[in-house]
Amino acid sequence: MTEFKYKKIVDDVIQQINDGLLKPGDKLQSQREIANQYHVNRSTVVQALDILKSYGILDSFEKRGIFVSENKWHVYMTSNIRWQDFIGNSISKNNHYYIQKINELEFDNNIIRVGTGELGPDMIPNDKFADIVKSAGTELSTNYEEPKGNLLLRQQIVKYMKRKNVECETDNICITSGALQALKLIADGLLVPQSKIIIETPSYINSVRTWHNIRANIIPFKIEDIKRNINNLFKVNSDYNNSIFYCIPTLHNPTQNTYTKSEKQKIIDQCNVRGIPIVEDDIYADLMFDSRETMPMKSLENSNNVLYLGSLSKTVSPGLRIGWIVADKKVIRHLSDLKMQNDYGASSISQYIAKEWLEKYHVNHIENLNKQLESKRDEFIRCLNKYLSSFGTWKVPEGSFYIWFELDSRVNVKQLFNHALNENILIQPGEIYDQEAANHIRFSYSYIKRDEIDSTLQKLSAIIERLI
Repeated sequence: MTEFKYKKIVDDVIQQINDGLLKPGDKLQSQREIANQYHVNRSTVVQALDILKSYGILDSFEKRGIFVSENKWHVYMTSNIRWQDFIGNSISKNNHYYIQKINELEFDNNIIRVGTGELGPDMIPNDKFADIVKSAGTELSTNYEEPKGNLLLRQQIVKYMKRKNVECETDNICITSGALQALKLIADGLLVPQSKIIIETPSYINSVRTWHNIRANIIPFKIEDIKRNINNLFKVNSDYNNSIFYCIPTLHNPTQNTYTKSEKQKIIDQCNVRGIPIVEDDIYADLMFDSRETMPMKSLENSNNVLYLGSLSKTVSPGLRIGWIVADKKVIRHLSDLKMQNDYGASSISQYIAKEWLEKYHVNHIENLNKQLESKRDEFIRCLNKYLSSFGTWKVPEGSFYIWFELDSRVNVKQLFNHALNENILIQPGEIYDQEAANHIRFSYSYIKRDEIDSTLQKLSAIIERLI
């Protein structure tokens, strides 16, 4: 119950402002007094106050205390409009506290990010992008593209998918503004209120609210249970109408699990029997470090029930905002129409760059990128062994970005998160990906500078020592 008390504090402060009990410029009680009033520890109070500051409701001044803002929130109080009522009634709810904090601080140049799931700036080929644009001439158009996306880009994706043993045509492809928009289109176009969304857990999908607005019922399947019960995933008497199965079957985020070809086929077959479409998020598959070929679900038998998601965000550049859906032509026609209603198509410039990239650069880039990532992984693992092996366990990832680190019971991750922030280190608590993973951290070695790994993990080790 205690971990939800911060919401009560937030709501009470807002209510007191709305009722005129707290006015612009009023000083709040001390953290200790608030903690005593609500019978919580001070970290809970700090969490609540940070949220209120992020809303612009409170301001803090060193050595003076925390005050109701005179610059922002009082503007809302000068009329009968109660903005918090509109915010509170919106079906689009605020992110988890950790995610709000992470989104805010990831743009702070002083922060060292040991959980960020994207390539570091030195790994993004901006020089190649500049060359592509410079040599484009009149080929580069800034007009709207057709609903399914630029035809030449879709032709390159057909070739890309063929290398993955997926046979498709340009009409099987819809270009999206990254894989996240693909998830949004699927939610809007294929799901209904109270749909059942089966997900692996822990899962990245828990960290975004793409499917929460339709009031979907999220049904978590633990990954170890899926693998243990691979021949009998669904209960006989359970109702799976209007269900969809979302998974990251290769280099899963955050656990790095990869299903075998046999496991993937069994998931497909059982979902077919139940009439359940599969959303296969395959955005990390190019980042397998060894030469082992990983077959996407979409390449296997009877996979017409699979909606395949691809993207260049994790392998080339997150800012390019290019992803795609490969699916049945009827589904693509429907989703591409919805996309036009949402944003009238992805950037034509980004689509041109992506077309040129896939045609001329991608294969060699992936080979070089995997060498860089593997080297950084080895350095990160070396430092984990050196500084954090006595506090938890992990598996060495076979590719991609992530290490799913399980802390032992002596460590409180909430306290660790806040203490790490005090030393300009930003971690990603496992609770973001699964409420039951409160003793986990998702580390990432892709963004942090190589020469900062050792000192950063040494500092984390020292923080943990102080906390236990």
